[in-house]
Amino acid sequence: MLKNQNFKYLWLGRLVSNAGDSIYYMVLSWYILQITKDSFWVGLINFAIFIPNVFSFVFGHWIDRGRKKKALMLLETGQLVSVAMMALTIGLGVTSPILLAILAFLAASFGMNTYAIQDALMPKIVARKDLPSAQRYMSFAYNGTEYLFNAVTGFLIQLFSTVTLLLMNVVSFIGAIVSFWKLEDVEKKESLKQEDEGSFKTNLFKGFSEIWRNRAILLIVSCGGLANFLFGGLNVYQVLIADEQGSAIILGLLTSSMAIGTLIGSTVGAALFARFMSLGKTLTLATSLYGVCIVISGFYAHSVGIIVGLGIANLFLGITHVVQKPFFQVLVPEKHLGKVFTAAASSGVAALPAGSLFFGIFSDYISSSYFLYLFGAIYLMIGIIYWKNKAIFQFHL
Repeated sequence: MLKNQNFKYLWLGRLVSNAGDSIYYMVLSWYILQITKDSFWVGLINFAIFIPNVFSFVFGHWIDRGRKKKALMLLETGQLVSVAMMALTIGLGVTSPILLAILAFLAASFGMNTYAIQDALMPKIVARKDLPSAQRYMSFAYNGTEYLFNAVTGFLIQLFSTVTLLLMNVVSFIGAIVSFWKLEDVEKKESLKQEDEGSFKTNLFKGFSEIWRNRAILLIVSCGGLANFLFGGLNVYQVLIADEQGSAIILGLLTSSMAIGTLIGSTVGAALFARFMSLGKTLTLATSLYGVCIVISGFYAHSVGIIVGLGIANLFLGITHVVQKPFFQVLVPEKHLGKVFTAAASSGVAALPAGSLFFGIFSDYISSSYFLYLFGAIYLMIGIIYWKNKAIFQFHL
């Protein structure tokens, strides 16, 4: 894939940009906790970073109508300026958590649609048959750097000052801008003046209507929203599982195990499955096997066996991450990809905090084991839904 120069620069840009994202999220949360000694401000920072994604769909029309190379460079520049202002603010000794929350909101607002733009650009620079392979590389750029830097940031915080680490982020954004700048502007060769599709106002919810119109895409997005609701609950229960076992080390091992499983699944696992079956059958089987493994993990929720169980389960989760995107890139008209990707992101993101809130309230009544049984059973049901839908199960490139 890296012989394709456009894809290489797109992938490298995402790789270094994600490294920057991963560092500043954690560094800022840690810094806020140190200066305020109040977890409320940590929650506020995370809210400020999360909330822009709910409104991702608003920008879908502009993504489809504009030049995606320029959009990527503009958004990376916005992130660069926002993080540079954080470094300047802290360097000058201004310890205002409100100001830092505002800057975090700005950085997240610029960064929220970079994934959608890249996914919408992919069919223009990669042959249809190579989309799954391209997605494996992008999944490593998305997940690999995040897991790696989440793991090492704790050590970096001990070695470097907050300002130094934020300036490292600025350098990573500069690297991403340079990489995106080297992309060939493929859209110059096409007419960006497609038939008049109406104003921004009439296209505001076009992504949702396109999802509704395509039954296969609607099922994937709907099931993805349900899955995110459950993952919101899993964020709560993994802390409870560690607490039940009386050690924060269990929490670290759980998150590391799941991260490693997802990374292996999205690279080696996805490539292995691609040799033997179509994308539709891979999505169906991987989804079902993830559900089965989660159910089995429920039997070990009160022992260290849960670490191995969730790690194995996430091998199959990583595979589903890779094979879902080509469904959108093939079944959705290219002129609507930006709208659909942003609408899907808005729908999915909103379910995460809802799940965390719901299971946070009812965790006193639902044990860790029963939550995992429920989680796995619902995922298995999603696999059956995919199997019953011919457009999904029989999908291939």
